[in-house]
Amino acid sequence: MKTKWSKEFPKTTGDYWFYGYRYGKISCGKPCQKEWMRLKVRKCSNGMMYIAEGQFMDEQEVVEPLFIPIVFPALPK
Repeated sequence: MKTKWSKEFPKTTGDYWFYGYRYGKISCGKPCQKEWMRLKVRKCSNGMMYIAEGQFMDEQEVVEPLFIPIVFPALPK
């Protein structure tokens, strides 16, 4: 089974890849590049919490986001 990229913010806890404009296409008056980073999704008391590179991510601050779950290999015995 192949996992496809999604434009919707994940609603299930876990680790995901994020690819998109982290702070919009223009930040501080300068054009930005799309960023690739690991996103941790955790459940909290009032919904979901998104953490990318140690900072909270808000759904309203990103542009053209894409998400795909990270599949980790099995640990050695």
